[in-house]
Amino acid sequence: MAAPVPTGRSERRIPKRLAAELSRPNESGLKEMTFTENVSPRGVCVTTVQRWQPGTRMLVTFPQNGIRSQGRIVYCQRVARGNFCVGLELPWQVQRWQMLW
Repeated sequence: MAAPVPTGRSERRIPKRLAAELSRPNESGLKEMTFTENVSPRGVCVTTVQRWQPGTRMLVTFPQNGIRSQGRIVYCQRVARGNFCVGLELPWQVQRWQMLW
């Protein structure tokens, strides 16, 4: 008998609003200040005013702590008022999130 295939998200999302700055690691000009909607052991969901291409490498900076991490955009979906919900995969361990609270 085959093992069941997991569907949907397997990790718990924690609703958390943190200031974040998004930029491309190799470009100094394009930056966007935003906020997280939620965090998980593997990444964050942020709301942005611009569309970002899935697969794009991003630099995420949390200015209140100076914590920086490179990540990868997993999805970008249009939401209310023309904004976008962007899922970022970050190479952090879940314990690192406690440093931001």
